[in-house]
Amino acid sequence: MPDEPEREPLHRRTLRPKALFGAVVLVAILAVLGTFGLQLQRARAVEDARRTALEAARTYAADLSTYDFNNLDRNFSAVTANSHGEFAVQYKEISSSLTELIRQNRAVSKGSVLSAGLVEGDQDRAVVALFVDQEITNVNNPVPRIDRNRMQMTLLRVEERWVIEDIKLL
Repeated sequence: MPDEPEREPLHRRTLRPKALFGAVVLVAILAVLGTFGLQLQRARAVEDARRTALEAARTYAADLSTYDFNNLDRNFSAVTANSHGEFAVQYKEISSSLTELIRQNRAVSKGSVLSAGLVEGDQDRAVVALFVDQEITNVNNPVPRIDRNRMQMTLLRVEERWVIEDIKLL
């Protein structure tokens, strides 16, 4: 009978729902894996940002607490280059006012970061607590004196690098 439409074999008709179900399951699995992958990538980015913020804070704290009356411009410019906003303005003012006093007293300070820990942090902002010792000598005290400083440094990520936004002595 030529007028009768050709029928699909039974095994093809039953495969369609199975194939459709398999495709749906595959898409769902890929979506879940993609979501987990993105979450893992974000978590790694935050962890990397926190690690680099902590490293930057340690370096900046040592720079802040280290100076030599013979090289004040170099010492102060290292901190200024890594400062931001209101803190940068305040630091420039303070360092300018202390320059003559440090030179007159032939003061030298060597800062050492004993310990640092992240208080809070994400990809754009970090707060770090630091324990910093300064070994200071000057004309009045030729024998080194140790000043123990505790500070909280707030850092911002600006143009892919961390800069000092604020420092509070504790």
